[in-house]
Amino acid sequence: MAENALTPDKTINYRVYKDGNNQLGIATVDLPDLSYMTDTISGAGIAGEIDSAVTGHIQSMSLTINWRSVTPQALELLSIKGADLIFRGSQQFLDNATNSLVAKGVKVTVKTLPKTVGLGSLEVGASSGTTSELEVTYLKIEIDDQETVEIDKLNFICKINGTDLLTDVRTQLGM
Repeated sequence: MAENALTPDKTINYRVYKDGNNQLGIATVDLPDLSYMTDTISGAGIAGEIDSAVTGHIQSMSLTINWRSVTPQALELLSIKGADLIFRGSQQFLDNATNSLVAKGVKVTVKTLPKTVGLGSLEVGASSGTTSELEVTYLKIEIDDQETVEIDKLNFICKINGTDLLTDVRTQLGM
């Protein structure tokens, strides 16, 4: 089946794991945005401004877990030691060639540090809206068992589709 014959459809379902344990009570997860650090180039010979990316350097990445209620798991993420989390999902695609639905796995692995826990509210017959916001220092995304992104800020790694953008930089810095 040709990859370009697949139309992305939806997430069938997902689970969140911390230390190998399923984290129950999660409603949704807002994964981090990936944005390069930039600096603006301007001056003589340039008709305007250009925001130029710093090779392999990613801005702060935040991840938010939205909980159904105040739980021990939500509060445990406040631990200053940080947390290693794995998000495993099954995504649905429409195979245009066969007109059938196909499932492909997605796995997002993160290492985090705590930022905030919003306790939410208490209301009869409603979820609390509790949230955990975490700073992401490591991110790895695998789609259909293929590594697509690996960002390890503390170990100077920024791989996009198998190419480490910081290989030459590490060598030049004597790492």
